Amino acid sequence: MKSIALGAPLVHRNANSTRRKAISPIIATIILIVITVVAGAFLYVYATGMMHSGAASQVANVQSAALVVPGGTGPGTLTVTISNGGTVTIQSVNITNFAGTALSPAVQLITTPIAPGQSASGTVNIPGNRITSPSSLVAGQSYELQLTIGYANGQTQVITTSVTASEFGS
Repeated sequence: MKSIALGAPLVHRNANSTRRKAISPIIATIILIVITVVAGAFLYVYATGMMHSGAASQVANVQSAALVVPGGTGPGTLTVTISNGGTVTIQSVNITNFAGTALSPAVQLITTPIAPGQSASGTVNIPGNRITSPSSLVAGQSYELQLTIGYANGQTQVITTSVTASEFGS
């Protein structure tokens, strides 16, 4: 058996063995660090996704809006139903604009809290309740309605919709 020593550890060779090559310890350390950083990045993305999935959401929808004008022309009654599709309680629903006229202060439509998954309705007379324009409603005509939804966490949502007046009775 022969030994070779030139500043390297002794390597014994025999006729049946082949020399194995290994990666250096520095390259092995770098590879382990890269694997750790990539695994940490995946864990971070997963954890932040889980945190955002439980975040509060504010989602209010107009379930229905009806504007009834008895006799076809004149004053009417507006009834709006709001559903809470989010995870935060709705504290208030206010009319901030009707038929292109800004209302200041806003007219309270619904004052009782609406829990998530629930709905509630509110009714106002038009004209009346600080809504003075238009002075006469016409059945068959559409009117734009802007609502401001106030949530228990202090956030607000503005919903704009239109409602078509209909004649009730004759």
